[in-house]
Amino acid sequence: MKVKFPARLLLLLVAFLLVTPATLRAQDARSTLTNFPESQAVLYINARRVINEAVPSVVPQEMLDKALADVRQVVNLGDIDYLIAGARLKGEPSAKQLPEFLLIVRGSFSAEAMLSGARMMGQGMYAQETHGGRTLSVFTLNKPSPPAAEQPSGDKPRQNFPIDQIAATALDANTLAIGIPSYLRDAIDASTGGGQQARLKPELIDLALRDTNTLVSLVAEMPASASQYARSLGAPPNAEMERMLDAVRQVQLSVNMLPATFGLQSIIRMDGSEQAQALSGLVNMGLGFVKAEILKESQKKSGGEREDMAALLRVLETFTNAARDNEVALGLTFQQASLAEVVKRQFAPKKQLVAAPAAKKAAPRRRGRARRR
Repeated sequence: MKVKFPARLLLLLVAFLLVTPATLRAQDARSTLTNFPESQAVLYINARRVINEAVPSVVPQEMLDKALADVRQVVNLGDIDYLIAGARLKGEPSAKQLPEFLLIVRGSFSAEAMLSGARMMGQGMYAQETHGGRTLSVFTLNKPSPPAAEQPSGDKPRQNFPIDQIAATALDANTLAIGIPSYLRDAIDASTGGGQQARLKPELIDLALRDTNTLVSLVAEMPASASQYARSLGAPPNAEMERMLDAVRQVQLSVNMLPATFGLQSIIRMDGSEQAQALSGLVNMGLGFVKAEILKESQKKSGGEREDMAALLRVLETFTNAARDNEVALGLTFQQASLAEVVKRQFAPKKQLVAAPAAKKAAPRRRGRARRR
């Protein structure tokens, strides 16, 4: 007696098996972000999908193998599930202040094995300490300079790293954390609840993982003095632009992937709905100007360059701009096939023009001697 397995049930089972790993990874990433220390900016990368799905869909395999040949000798990129990087500033932001950083890498690798390899390479340049029940390896990046009397004359001064130390630890068997020592200690406190360490704001977590198809997502909490910081970096004074910049509270930029398309998305949270409407209108004005300039430039081009500009205009036609309450949501859609053609054309070997051989000059005819009579 044959037992028929319903086709519809089989399809649902296959879909469940395909979707479940991605869903679990998203839940795992959300758990990591929930226990992440308070930060001004956070970058999330779904490394497994980027490496195994997104990049191969637009980059030819032979080009990919050549670019990653050296990296694959050190680490198998396919073992990485996701990366989360955080940045924070101490005190008021300024152009001279470097942000502190923290990186968490999760995958199917051994975190302790990677730390052991790092300690072997950094022999004599690290120390170990204990914090929150975990062992931290603190690496010194800059070697002490020899006394001036021992330095050979004429030698250039050694270029030091902008930071003196970084620390690393295994949060669990498959999770590695690297960063500025104080930032890493705060990460341990946030994950264990020790020291009442402040954690990443829930609204930033929701922004980072709003779309389940996200490949890369960057979220940032804007400082109240953003315009002063921009001016310290050399931005020219502009009262209206500074007013608009100071009204921005949070920003999200993300790239997502569907079966045939990539999506570029940005969500900007403003102080209020009035500022959101104003920003949306400014974006529309800027978009119209950009389209007109691209169309004008495309008339001067030919061949592949003109095709690329036409493709860019088609992408801009997919642009969406919606203001709702205090949020402005912007989006663009790219066809994977079209993007793959652009990449292939950009990296194709250039045809070398072979100069035609120069025409040989006819040898002058020699005149014979006149005969004597």
